[in-house]
Amino acid sequence: MKLLLQKTVTKLGRPGDIVEVSSGFARNYLLPYGLALEPTAANLKRTEQLRVIARQEELQELQELQAQAQTLEGSEVTIPARANEQGHLFGSIGPADVAQALAQMGFDNVPARAIIIDPHIKQLDKYTVEIRLSEEAIAHIELWVVPEKAPEDSDQPEQSDQAEQPQDVSNDVQTPADPDELTD
Repeated sequence: MKLLLQKTVTKLGRPGDIVEVSSGFARNYLLPYGLALEPTAANLKRTEQLRVIARQEELQELQELQAQAQTLEGSEVTIPARANEQGHLFGSIGPADVAQALAQMGFDNVPARAIIIDPHIKQLDKYTVEIRLSEEAIAHIELWVVPEKAPEDSDQPEQSDQAEQPQDVSNDVQTPADPDELTD
């Protein structure tokens, strides 16, 4: 089935492109979500105007994404994770973890779907991670996965609440000194 795209569809085309798709994809996805129309003369005219506007918006968005990619390029991110003595993680580090670490560094608008980690990281080490903001805006960051500090490794050891407070010897419950007094 031939359709005229109204909006950009990843790996299919841009607004104004006439594409050949399966009828099920057209009926179930493209047409109901307003991503495509039938290629009639009236739709072609209207789409030509939309194409010019879409190209301008795409160029502006691409410039913003490329600027963001340049600021990200070469950044170093450190993620502490629990691991055993051999360096194997208890769990794994995925795109959501990297996105959260980037957000803590001030890069709030990096979506987890843009972070390419295949397969998930399961070992303590240094990794190069690709961030694909768009097809033309790609950045690479250095990701350090380091062991979490255990409580005994910290500079100031934590003191338990029991050690800080002196124990009161005189409790409300009276314990008899003679075991024969326990029976009633």
